[in-house]
Amino acid sequence: MLTLPSVHPFLMTLLMDGQPEREQLTALPHHSWKTIIEEAIAQRVAAILFRWLNNLNHQYLIPIHSLNLLKQQMMRQAAWNLLLTKELGRILAACQQRGIACIPIRGPVFAAQLYGDCSMRQMDDLDLLVHREDLSSIKEIFDHLGYARHEQRPGFLEAYSYSLEFIHPQYGVMVEPHWTLVYPPFVATAAMEPVWARAVKQRLMGMDTWTLSQADLVLHLCLHLLHKSEHTPLLWYYELDTLISQKRSPLDWNVFVHQAQAMGQAGLIADVLATLIHHFHSTIPDSIMNRLLRPSRPSSSISPHPMRDHMLAQSSLNGREEFALLCSLQGVRPRIQYAYALLFPSPQYMAQRYGLSSPMGLISSYITRVCHLFREGCKWAAAWLAAALATRQG
Repeated sequence: MLTLPSVHPFLMTLLMDGQPEREQLTALPHHSWKTIIEEAIAQRVAAILFRWLNNLNHQYLIPIHSLNLLKQQMMRQAAWNLLLTKELGRILAACQQRGIACIPIRGPVFAAQLYGDCSMRQMDDLDLLVHREDLSSIKEIFDHLGYARHEQRPGFLEAYSYSLEFIHPQYGVMVEPHWTLVYPPFVATAAMEPVWARAVKQRLMGMDTWTLSQADLVLHLCLHLLHKSEHTPLLWYYELDTLISQKRSPLDWNVFVHQAQAMGQAGLIADVLATLIHHFHSTIPDSIMNRLLRPSRPSSSISPHPMRDHMLAQSSLNGREEFALLCSLQGVRPRIQYAYALLFPSPQYMAQRYGLSSPMGLISSYITRVCHLFREGCKWAAAWLAAALATRQG
């Protein structure tokens, strides 16, 4: 079972029940509010706390400096979300003009679906789902919109990753066009044709756009949560629980389970759902959990990639997906090419990622990167040896 971030009990009660008792609110010491608001901001649930306080007129109970901190966060978040929404509109219009199919995933569209308000969700970037065969056209569209490409080496993302990356040099907006809903090293396991066939046309934020079916959206959110692992904010658990519990659009569990099994990640997804059941009391049928935990084929109980699976289980170590993908690659040359691109990205990538503007800064960043990777490499060498021993014993 996954470990949720530790937060103040009042904040957790608000997310789980939605309506803490007034006595619990008035009993809170004034100094607790600083902690509650700082944790709400860190866990990306500040908007949920602010909306609850505003709707019930409880703001007067909060110390003025803590309330101002919360209001400042909401103003920054609203301004950034407006920028993201405007950029998403530009991108969707450009794709539509070129006849390129595009589905926004997460981001402002998900905020509009879940909350009815794009300002409610704290977001970093924009994510889109596109067809892999349209990637060349996607690159041309983003070049025309003024975005810069962001990747370790030319062709690296298409060969080894799940999405392209573009960044706007003026606004700092990052956009990731995905061609799959899964993450390395499982990218090749996901057949996307059924996902596109289940897509739904909706009118959101004043424009018509394609959206994922609820089953595919819930599945992707589970995988995205696993992808971020220990860096997952509490908001993402809350949103996943909220989406599953919505009554206006029932979840097709049969589609969900079939897709999870086809991707070979049913067991990992069951772990996410078990966490929701334990902490949020999510109403997920026992039969669904049993199906996710049951091998889809008699031979599937034995993993064909035991080393890879062991590396993925090391959630406390950075870069576990990268190392798991390294384990999955066939042949020495592909592994060397992959490792070289990770270890020594292009100077352009380094300058974009770390905001460098001088040759000395670039040299310094490479030295820092080598030192960091050496430390992480030592940790992964130990994990690799442990994986080899565990695999041999298995």
